[in-house]
Amino acid sequence: MEQTYTIQSELGIHVRPAKQIVEAAKKYPACSVFLEKDGKRVSVKSLVNVLTLGAKHGDTVTLITEGEQEAAVQDEIGAIFADIAGNHHAPGAGQ
Repeated sequence: MEQTYTIQSELGIHVRPAKQIVEAAKKYPACSVFLEKDGKRVSVKSLVNVLTLGAKHGDTVTLITEGEQEAAVQDEIGAIFADIAGNHHAPGAGQ
């Protein structure tokens, strides 16, 4: 199962959302979860992998799931992408 997202956050996929994505993927051990950008595919069950993808504002990434509970994984990680799309400010900004 695949779903494509355009990174809307001005900060791209930085540590906080990357950690959220990894934590969500790890809830589903029977499902392989990958992000792909510009032909490079990484497992999202590793924070380092997600960060080394280097997804920046305006980049397109594809979320790929294989195995049990694919729809649940897609929904949960899709919600994280939607959340970071609405959070365009640096952490702590305006507080």
